[in-house]
Amino acid sequence: MPLHKKYSIIIPASKQEKDFSLLKVLKQNFSQHEIILVLDQEHELSIEELNDINLNINKLVKVTNSNRGKALNAGALKAENHYLWFLHIDSQINKIEQEDLDRLQKKQLGYFKLAFDKDKNTINAKGANFRSKNFDLPFGDQSFLIHKNLFNLIGRFDEKLTEGEDHKFVWQAKALGVEIKEITREIVTSARKYEENSFWQTIKTLFKTATQAKTFKQDSIKNIYCFFTKDPKSKNSKTRLREVLKDNQLVDQFNLHCLAIVKENILDLDQNENKIVIINNSPTRDYLYELGLDKYSILDIQSDNIGQSMQEAYDICSPFGENIVLTGSDIPELKSSHLVKAVDELKQKDSYIIGTKDGGYCCFSTKLKNLGNAFTRVDYKSNQVMNDFIKHMYNIKKSDFELIDVDTLDDLQNMYEALKQKNDKTEEQNNLIQFIDKRKYA
Repeated sequence: MPLHKKYSIIIPASKQEKDFSLLKVLKQNFSQHEIILVLDQEHELSIEELNDINLNINKLVKVTNSNRGKALNAGALKAENHYLWFLHIDSQINKIEQEDLDRLQKKQLGYFKLAFDKDKNTINAKGANFRSKNFDLPFGDQSFLIHKNLFNLIGRFDEKLTEGEDHKFVWQAKALGVEIKEITREIVTSARKYEENSFWQTIKTLFKTATQAKTFKQDSIKNIYCFFTKDPKSKNSKTRLREVLKDNQLVDQFNLHCLAIVKENILDLDQNENKIVIINNSPTRDYLYELGLDKYSILDIQSDNIGQSMQEAYDICSPFGENIVLTGSDIPELKSSHLVKAVDELKQKDSYIIGTKDGGYCCFSTKLKNLGNAFTRVDYKSNQVMNDFIKHMYNIKKSDFELIDVDTLDDLQNMYEALKQKNDKTEEQNNLIQFIDKRKYA
C-alpha cells in the first residue's frame, strides 16, 4: 500500500464570509489531513456556527487585522504536516483526489487547472490556464501545493500587500529556480467577481497581472546565505560562559550584540542576487521579529546536533541558486566582506572554508549540489572538526586566517583582544567592544 503525503490544508476566510460548506467537503474527502481555518480576530460568528465549523476542522487560527497574506502565513506557522495546501474558501474540490496531492515533489510549487462555476466564464478559465502553463504564473485561486520547508525558503507571503500576495510569491519562487508544476485536475472557483461585468473584470485582471508582474519580477538568485541563529536568552546558548560568569543577563546581552553583528552582515548582503536564509535553532521566532529580521526566509531547524542542522539546511537549499554559504552567529570577527569572499573563491574552487582557532570552522561555501552526508559524519565535540570535515573533499580552499568562535571565557578574552586591534571594525563590532569595556568582563 503506497504511502500518501500528509498535508496541512490552510483556508483563510474574510470577515464577511458566511459560507463554510467547503470545510465539510474537506472533512469528508480529506480527513487524513490537517484542516486549518484562519479567521480575522473580529470575525463575528454565532455559537452554533462556530460549533459547526469546529466539527470539520483540526485548528482554528485567529489573526488580528488580518489580510490574505497574514492569514496564509499564520496558518502555515501552525501547520504540523510536511506539505501545505493553500485553498480558497469558495473553491470546489469535488474533482480532486489524494493521488493529485501525491504527485507533488519537494522541489515543486504545485497548482491545479482552473475552472469557474459559471459556463459563461469558460474563456476566463482558459486564459488563466494558458497564462499558468506558458508563463509559470498561477494565482491563488488555482490553489498552491508546496512542501513546508520550500515555502519557508521562498520566504512566505508578503503581509504588507492588500492584493497580489499570491502573484509576488510565485515570482519569489521563480527567482529561486523552483519548478512550477501544473496538476491537470481542475479546481472550481467562484465567478462572483465576474458577475456584474465579465468583460470589464477580465480587462481589469489582465491589467493588474501585467502591472504586478513588472513590480514583482525578481532577478535570479545566485547566492544563498544561511545564518544559524539561536534565541539570545536561551540557556542552551553559551552554557560554558554562563557557568563561569554566573550572570545570565550579561551573556544574553553579549548574544544580542553578536546577533546585531549578524544583522549588520545580512543588511550588507541584502541584494537582488542574494537570498538570505535564517536557520532558527530555537522554539521561538520572537527574537528575530524583535531584531527586524522577519522579512527574510526563516527555516525552523531545532536540533542539538549542529551537524544534523547543517545537513538539513544544506539539503533544503542546495537544489536552488548557484552557491550556498553556511555561517554561524557567534563569531564577532566575521564580517560581510568575509562572506562575499567566500562566494568569490568559488570561481576557482568547488568549496571554501574559514577555520576557527579551536579546530572548527565558522563559514563554509560551496557550489556543489551533492555533498552526501558530509555534515553529519563529523564529531563536532573534537578539536579536529575542520580536518575531519574536509578530508573527504576535493578542490576545497582553506582560508589563510582563523577566527574565534566564542564558547568559553578564554575565547571571549582572546576575541576581545583580536577584535580591538583591528582598524576596520564595523559599527556593531565597535558597539560590542564598548559593551565589554563598560562591563569589564574581558
